[in-house]
Amino acid sequence: MEIVLQPVLTDLDNNTLNNLGNDISTEFENTRVTVSSATNNSNLMQLKKDITFQSSFDKHRNQWYSPKLLVWFFEKFRPNKDTKILFILDADAYSDGLNYVLGEAYPKGGLGIIYLPRIKQEFYGLKPDNKLFFERMVKESVHELGHVFGFSHCKNLQCVMHFSNTLKDTDNKMRCFCGTCRMKKIIF
Repeated sequence: MEIVLQPVLTDLDNNTLNNLGNDISTEFENTRVTVSSATNNSNLMQLKKDITFQSSFDKHRNQWYSPKLLVWFFEKFRPNKDTKILFILDADAYSDGLNYVLGEAYPKGGLGIIYLPRIKQEFYGLKPDNKLFFERMVKESVHELGHVFGFSHCKNLQCVMHFSNTLKDTDNKMRCFCGTCRMKKIIF
């Protein structure tokens, strides 16, 4: 089994992405985590020209519509049953019934997305905190990959699979599965 971290529309450096991959791998036993190269300028130009991709952006909200992006990524990448993909976007997004999402999964498609802006302190007018940003990124990544692997939300407030209604919820939970979720070992 393999998890591929695919940065898109982000300027995260390779060191940060490799550290993220290492931290994710501790939660998904017997699963290799690799980092794909960030989209280069030619790929970015293709994204800007892709009508379906661009139609996922809501100009009135100034946000991306996450469900449409998930379908678009699935159609473009088509992960196989042994590969799961986590897209990392530095873009704000929303979903059905939610003003914003920190991430979202498409379990039947084997992929998920995390959105970086709202896990950064500077989004709220605060001083950047790289350590806190990285911790939130790990938690959101493990959470969305948990969904990709078939986990549902957990009632345990400390579990990484607990639904984060606010960023404080994310900060208060662990970066790992609780004992109950760990025992499920759904796929990996």
